[in-house]
Amino acid sequence: MPLLRPSELARMWELHPKTVYLWIREGKLPAIKTPGAQYRVRSDDARAYCEKNGLPMPRAIASPAGVVGAIGKASPTLRALAKACKARGTELLTWPSALEGLLAVAGDTPDVLVIDARCDDVKLAHALRALKKTPKTSRLPVVVVERDTSADEAVQDVVDLLDRRG
Repeated sequence: MPLLRPSELARMWELHPKTVYLWIREGKLPAIKTPGAQYRVRSDDARAYCEKNGLPMPRAIASPAGVVGAIGKASPTLRALAKACKARGTELLTWPSALEGLLAVAGDTPDVLVIDARCDDVKLAHALRALKKTPKTSRLPVVVVERDTSADEAVQDVVDLLDRRG
């Protein structure tokens, strides 16, 4: 369970850090005081506070195990990926069309993107080129699933990339 600094929470909630410190001092937001007299908030406590007070749930709190985006139609590989994501608490976002998926990824970038090479609305090379040209997605890890890629291989590649993310 990761510990968050009040300043990190303030940035996520788009508040002034003093507001978060005030909530901690008033006992509204549970926190741990470190030996250096600094506060740390458990991500579970921050998640509960969001739910209780109607604050927007930042992705870092909602899905601490990461977010995977998958572009492609339903397939055994995507079903295996969904099962693996659920088991590790990872959020899975899916889009049946490449164009829809690329637009969504440009707005809210996942930690790993899986693209089914059989998507026929956009050529794979064009999709990859567009991802690399956009600053927000230029370093996004991408797993391309081809016809002969086994579901286990694809899932293992995604899990490895999630484990490597900082």
